[in-house]
Amino acid sequence: EQARIIQIPNIGVNAPVVPGAYDWEQLKRGVGYRIGSALPGQTGNMVLAAHNDIYGEIFRDLDQLSPGDEFSVSTGARSYTYVVTKIEIVEPTEVDVMQPTDYASATLISCYPYRINTQRIIVFADLKTDTLSS
Repeated sequence: EQARIIQIPNIGVNAPVVPGAYDWEQLKRGVGYRIGSALPGQTGNMVLAAHNDIYGEIFRDLDQLSPGDEFSVSTGARSYTYVVTKIEIVEPTEVDVMQPTDYASATLISCYPYRINTQRIIVFADLKTDTLSS
């Protein structure tokens, strides 16, 4: 089932997830889900991207996250909790960060640094739990 909401309590994110991680118009509406990447809770890599300095600055504070921090992705029926394992700064050409995995994971992507945007910040996370939504 498609992701609908992402919540990252440590940085105050509570945003809709929309299809199209690299569609400029879609990213105006929320966090973009990379079509073809894993769905929430599935084996594989769920890729989510958002702006850091325009259209709500949803992922502005990704650099404030640390390994061990948690975030959730909800589908409507279920909520999936992911735990941050690693944060990297990479060049925009380093697209291997979006490769599928053989376990349930999520990758959050945004431009970096704030208002300069010459690199990308990548937050890697592994699935911790899934629960029925109330």
